[in-house]
Amino acid sequence: MTQTGDHGWFEDDDWDDDEHDTWGDEPWLVDDAGPDDDLPDAPGASLRSAGDALSVLLDLVGPERAGPPALWFLLLDAADRTLPVVLPITDVPARADQAVAGQLMGLLATVLDRDSPGGSVVVGLVRAAGGDRGAFETSWGPALRRAADESGVRLWAVVALGAHRARVLEW
Repeated sequence: MTQTGDHGWFEDDDWDDDEHDTWGDEPWLVDDAGPDDDLPDAPGASLRSAGDALSVLLDLVGPERAGPPALWFLLLDAADRTLPVVLPITDVPARADQAVAGQLMGLLATVLDRDSPGGSVVVGLVRAAGGDRGAFETSWGPALRRAADESGVRLWAVVALGAHRARVLEW
């Protein structure tokens, strides 16, 4: 008996010799460009309405809605499908900082230009007592809008998320 590791997961020497293995004859390819190139394209969910944007961010943010103030950025491709890129920024001040907003949107513009030309961003303004138009939302929303316009980033939606309520602020 061969025991690898402390848990004894492999009981005998021929643990991987299953004659009924239906995957054993599949021609798996690994080319020079790397193993990820062999995977099929799997576009994310397609957003069609403001409600879709709100639902996706509610799912992504989850229990963090009850946490300290944060900005969440969800990237979309040119066909408004979610990309596997979500950027949560925590430890943000209660009042918007236009320089920070500009840096964030500049970074997102670079990512979109390189990886998803024509893409856009859904912004989540998150705080425990949020979910509507409070001081945090009315400060950060316009600051991010200005920075997006200056950086050439298309804002698809801006949503406010709180522990007990949520709403779309801009769509």
